[in-house]
Amino acid sequence: MNFRNIPFLIAFFLVQVFYAQSESMLPELPAKGRSMQNIIPTNYKILSKASGDLNGDGYKDIVFAIESPIEKKYVYKHGSDSDTLHINPRVLGIYFGKRNGKFKKVLQSNAFIINRNTPNMDEPFKGLQILPNGDLQIDFYIWPCRECTSWSSHEYLFRFQNKTFELVGYEESIENRVLNEGTSYSIDFQNKTLKMITETRNEDDEREYKEALQKFELDHLKTIQSLGKPFEWEFQQLRI
Repeated sequence: MNFRNIPFLIAFFLVQVFYAQSESMLPELPAKGRSMQNIIPTNYKILSKASGDLNGDGYKDIVFAIESPIEKKYVYKHGSDSDTLHINPRVLGIYFGKRNGKFKKVLQSNAFIINRNTPNMDEPFKGLQILPNGDLQIDFYIWPCRECTSWSSHEYLFRFQNKTFELVGYEESIENRVLNEGTSYSIDFQNKTLKMITETRNEDDEREYKEALQKFELDHLKTIQSLGKPFEWEFQQLRI
């Protein structure tokens, strides 16, 4: 272990504990509501919202990501340097529309919509949408700092089946602005395939692409609840 990294690891652990404490203080969303306005708690900020038919019953459903108005701060120290990390707890809410025009809660996650981990990190949550086929797509973008040479985008695809929201697809793209190279991964959990595409430059500064496809075994699909937070599941040498 590199002992110079111990203060950073301790700080990172404390931030995770701080997140967990913040999540536990979040209110329980109402079980029912006539509109998104009377479902979302007062003064909560809407980060992203979408409507569409998630369960194929012909009624409009709603999904939203919101942020608590109660500001949370953590003083982030690394050696002699320090900075303040401003993090407000976030909530993912999913409601199914009913015949009577009301919405019924089917899922609340106080963990999946992540916030920054360090003061210099770019906003990681990039939004959500309901696709025409009813799948729920949630996007993240990870750029640890403005001086960092690489960043990554992540797309989670959930489908309501087996009475829960199962992870059926995942896309990851990694870019390096110094080497001008990139790698992308596309996982189909339903068909159990992983496609990897690498992009490099040859001696003539021409782009070259290599594609590899592999099969894998998976006993059961992950869900929003079983994933907990993004990037904590180790799968095929990726953190999903």
